[in-house]
Amino acid sequence: MDETTKNRNGAWNRLKVFVGLAALVFAVTLAVVIGNRLSDEALAVLAGAVCGVGAAIPTSLLIVAVSRKRDGETKEQARIAMPPQGAYPPVVVVAPPGGQQRANGWNMLPPSLSAPMQRNFTVVGGTPVDMGGNPYGHYS
Repeated sequence: MDETTKNRNGAWNRLKVFVGLAALVFAVTLAVVIGNRLSDEALAVLAGAVCGVGAAIPTSLLIVAVSRKRDGETKEQARIAMPPQGAYPPVVVVAPPGGQQRANGWNMLPPSLSAPMQRNFTVVGGTPVDMGGNPYGHYS
């Protein structure tokens, strides 16, 4: 490197340090001014919010690091497991149970589910009631 490049880098580094210190002094001055004007309750809320954000940042960074690692592993596994181009996936045909379908083809439910079932009701604590031959007599 020549002398002018060293001088430029040194000046740039000094400028970065100066801007960083100026921003820090500004932030501290702003915090002191705001802190003097706020009530105790408002300061307590502000301190709680700052502590909450401070506690959430490491957890968020940990989650991001773990998810990036998992994504990298998933991409690596997908790259290894990819079939060659032009290969079709296997075709699997599963026949329905029960052999052949019915003649009309529309009633696909088994007979036990399509026929109404006999239901008997018992009222606990009441007198027994005989509804006769039609258990659905009240609703027909």
